[in-house]
Amino acid sequence: MQEGEFKAIAPFRFYWVVAVSGAIFMAFEILSSRILAPHFGSSVYVWGSIISIFLAALSLGYAWGGGLADRQPRMPILGRLITFAAVFQAVLLLWGVRLAGLLADLTGGSPAGTLLAASVLFGPTSILFGTVSPYAVRLAARDLAHVGNTAGRLYAISTLGSLAGTLICTFVLIPFLELHQILGLLLGLTALTGGLALVEQARAERPALALAVALAVLAGVGVARGPRAETGVLLQRITPYQSLRVLEGQGKRTLQSDRINQGAVQLADGEPGLTYPRYAAAALLMNPEMQSLLVLGMGSGSVGSYLQRRLPELRVDYVEIDPAIPELARRFLLFRDNALTRIEIADGRRFLSSSGGRWDYIYCDVYIGHAIPFHLTTIEFMRTVREHLTPEGIFGFNISGNLDLPFPRAIYRTVAAAFPFVTGFAVAGSDNHLLLGVPHTSWVPEERLVERGRELDRRWSFDPPLAEVARRRIAVDLELSEIPPLSDAYAPVEYLVLVSSEVPTAR
Repeated sequence: MQEGEFKAIAPFRFYWVVAVSGAIFMAFEILSSRILAPHFGSSVYVWGSIISIFLAALSLGYAWGGGLADRQPRMPILGRLITFAAVFQAVLLLWGVRLAGLLADLTGGSPAGTLLAASVLFGPTSILFGTVSPYAVRLAARDLAHVGNTAGRLYAISTLGSLAGTLICTFVLIPFLELHQILGLLLGLTALTGGLALVEQARAERPALALAVALAVLAGVGVARGPRAETGVLLQRITPYQSLRVLEGQGKRTLQSDRINQGAVQLADGEPGLTYPRYAAAALLMNPEMQSLLVLGMGSGSVGSYLQRRLPELRVDYVEIDPAIPELARRFLLFRDNALTRIEIADGRRFLSSSGGRWDYIYCDVYIGHAIPFHLTTIEFMRTVREHLTPEGIFGFNISGNLDLPFPRAIYRTVAAAFPFVTGFAVAGSDNHLLLGVPHTSWVPEERLVERGRELDRRWSFDPPLAEVARRRIAVDLELSEIPPLSDAYAPVEYLVLVSSEVPTAR
């Protein structure tokens, strides 16, 4: 670029391109997890893949952009690159979710598949955005004596834009807009940014400008029309924690977290539409006089509602980290508040650490899609739970998977390290198991447990009957000495889940 030619570039447009490109890039990275999570989960493998691909794409973009800028140091060339980035964003808007699902099916949702999906879905756009910073430095550099200051100023502007994009996407876009709306907004903003760079030579860049305008129109149409509705899907929403769907069919409504069934309700009678929440009643075999229940992970609210229908004096506290869950439970899943029900929006462990309360039964079901937060699986967490149980209190932990698999075995070992007595119940027709940690009860023979179930069945009408639940108790025969309990210092939960065979599609 000849001296004085940079002055012909309107400073506002130039700095807009630098700052907004950084903002879009980081918003795109944050949003990418919401495209992958429903099909690949939200584990450390997913985030590791996303960060790795975006860093690799930046490196390629820096190298390509720097070389291209030396050969063609013109603002409209940068505008073309940004407009081409918008083309790949349009592909995501139109087919991104389906492509993610297809790649997950082809790769089995493995970590290698996550890397592949991140490369295919986000790599091209990220490489093109990576060209912006070196290109901008070349355009703005007017003499070598000040090139360091120029580069520093532009990288500062780009980084501030990245900061703004991260904060806005995290705290504004994801909590309040649906996925297709955010993708449409980013597409429109990218097309606008490319167009602003192209108007430097509008006549010569008519085809690229026309493409930018067409992409901006597509973004507006995409946001207005929304995604193509799937049969039986009442609602789709992304939140800061997960992707949620509410489905209706076969007389029930189902809540899905990252496309994994999280809870369901039968529309005819409001009873749980999945089997495993009904097995929470197994704790009554140990303490039939319980008066208080704490549920960590609300889901559809089925556990508390199911028990409260039989024990109308039972006080139920729910702790749920995602504020969208109680809203959807009330709106779609027939959940009703009452004088004995309280909902706290908080992390389960943080809630317990700051609470002075004690409960007769603490039930933990904190899955988010396939994943489970590691800090809610450790010995330190289990000990905190035990401190908040009444003298006759019981801890229940829902596990998705057979107890001979690595992750369920590790959970069993950890519960056994915190409680002197642990027993398990296999959920009929499911891979789920309920573990009960009891600080005060010794082993009860199966015949006596079944007899106790029959006695309680005469008081309450559970489905399945408690006597049948008692028969589902399993004798756990694990060599625990070889299995270390999970701890805050070492809890490879994602790895253990990964190697615990194929993850079920419904729980």
